[in-house]
Amino acid sequence: MNISGLPRNVPRREYPFRRGTALGQPATLVIDIETVGQELDTISARAQEILLDSVSTGIAATEEERQKILDGFGLDPCTGRIICIGLHWMELDRSRVYCQTEERELLANFWSDIGQIRPQRFVTFNGKSFDFPYINIRSAILGIPVPRDLFLDSRRFSTDRHFDVREVLTNFNPYKKGTLEFFCEIFGVPSPKDGISGSKVGEFYKAGRLDDIARYCLGDCKATGQLYLKLKNYYR
Repeated sequence: MNISGLPRNVPRREYPFRRGTALGQPATLVIDIETVGQELDTISARAQEILLDSVSTGIAATEEERQKILDGFGLDPCTGRIICIGLHWMELDRSRVYCQTEERELLANFWSDIGQIRPQRFVTFNGKSFDFPYINIRSAILGIPVPRDLFLDSRRFSTDRHFDVREVLTNFNPYKKGTLEFFCEIFGVPSPKDGISGSKVGEFYKAGRLDDIARYCLGDCKATGQLYLKLKNYYR
């Protein structure tokens, strides 16, 4: 994921649920996020110093070590940011994606909407380890208000409030390999990977290709939802 030269004035892309969406009815929401690293100059000088010296125990990092750290910025909510959140409402087969450069507004809109929908269950792919903690930490850093009595449940070993498809398919082993594309192949679900992968999101973002990122994010949501439908009756 790229960490420098990101566009600052790319227009917002927000694809709403279609008119007639019945807020308040039973809702199972599939959620997926896309992230990029923050630009280095947006991180405080002291934080940069801590990050870039820590790999060598107080000694300045080599150029190779430094680049490795920078390349991983997007994977850490303290050095990355969210540029896209996709939602797929299973019961209605309707989707929405928030995809924009202004993260504060993106998160505020996301929390506002799920506060109205009040989903009974969330569905993700690796969401307990990545997506939900990332959303929570970025929201906390930016001071985004969250709806009362609503939280993104990241507790392991439970599928009631949050059905993490990857967690189930790896039998709750976070070290076991298995990508969304791999499990789609195994279960006969059409692959969502069509010309873009997670490693290219930063590149697409830098080029201002938010529409492509939005489609990619929703493709992951829908594929995750199809895997969930194949699994849900086997897990109570």
